[in-house]
Amino acid sequence: MIEKQKIAGHTIKIALVFFFSAFFSDALRNGIRLSLFALPNFAKKLASELNDHQRRTLIDIGSGPTIYSAICFRNVVQRVFLTDYLKKNLDIVQDWLDNRSSFQWNSVVDVVERIEGNSSFHDPDTIETKTREVLLAGGLAHVDVHRPACSLDSSLDVQQFDVLVSVFCLESACSSHEQYRNAMANMLQLLRPGGKVILGSVLEDNAYNSGKSRLFSLLDVTEDQIVCELEKNSIDPNSLYKISLDEQGVMFLMGTKSCLSEERQLSAAKEICR
Repeated sequence: MIEKQKIAGHTIKIALVFFFSAFFSDALRNGIRLSLFALPNFAKKLASELNDHQRRTLIDIGSGPTIYSAICFRNVVQRVFLTDYLKKNLDIVQDWLDNRSSFQWNSVVDVVERIEGNSSFHDPDTIETKTREVLLAGGLAHVDVHRPACSLDSSLDVQQFDVLVSVFCLESACSSHEQYRNAMANMLQLLRPGGKVILGSVLEDNAYNSGKSRLFSLLDVTEDQIVCELEKNSIDPNSLYKISLDEQGVMFLMGTKSCLSEERQLSAAKEICR
């Protein structure tokens, strides 16, 4: 059975070298590959549902030391903002942007190319160049999901985004369901009305493992709880599109933020999850 893996969260306290050795070995072969299957499919769906002007900006909450979302959405949005709680994770991405990193993303690019159907035209350099372009047009930022609007830097020229991605983040950043509810609300403040949220979640598990080692603790959440919190934060339940990998206990959802007025949103929220 494939063990579920985790990519982000501010409770990380392991050495970075160990993080990479675990993260890019078992994780790529197992849990992370599931993400790399889902995200390119969501990118295609996003491109078919929103025009160019409706999908200019994307923010990834809790991206860790990775560029997965930037690779997968490089041809769909114009600007990608990667965020994390840990500065050292953002420093790793900055080193890659500045061509100071020796880490190779070829294995990730290979997987994404196959999912996109472009494996016959293998050109990792072009993909990395395009990925750099959308990241340089966006940027890197510190976030804290436990604070309103995730404490995103108010000096950024974008404060609400067309697309918000968060994969395997909130479960590791939260130790209680109350924290999870608040973190979801804080995060979705960054999504504009009419924008798309893409959420990857580990379901009903309490640990993130690599081999026989327990790397992180997870908050045990169910699909119903996740959908409930999305609805309470103005994500239209009729818009939800799911890729579910039940045997691995992983679920990906994409939904649209309602354009209802604040008063109607508050009224609707009272009827949800009773």
